Amino acid sequence: MFAWLKKIVTRSKPSAAPSQGTRVPPADDLRQTLQVATVWQVVDRFLTQNPAPTPFGVHALVVAGAANLLDPSELIQVCEKIQEHGYQYPINPTLIQELKQSELLEFLRWHGQNDVEREYYANEMTLRELIQRFRADQ
Repeated sequence: MFAWLKKIVTRSKPSAAPSQGTRVPPADDLRQTLQVATVWQVVDRFLTQNPAPTPFGVHALVVAGAANLLDPSELIQVCEKIQEHGYQYPINPTLIQELKQSELLEFLRWHGQNDVEREYYANEMTLRELIQRFRADQ
């Protein structure tokens, strides 16, 4: 889905001359702007920052940089690898039921941008309210 973005991030030099009046930033600028994360970087940060299992998996994923992944399938890989280390699956079951797999990464990005507090994960009703807020902002 984001193959075009991966090409931009991994390209070291622009392949074509920019049209007049258009500035193409160097590849290093793009990497800094996009802050792309890999599956292993996110898993490593998650496990390092949470030496014991945490009930706030979504918050821990956001802090670990999961919102900077490029593809929703990478988020699933991160969650599976974290679970392989003896932690519970970091994404709340209600989120998995209510949101499509393709929406989960966008939800994490939205979550990080809006500084969602842990209290929204206290019960089912507040979590569903959070999902409604997310959908309303989309």
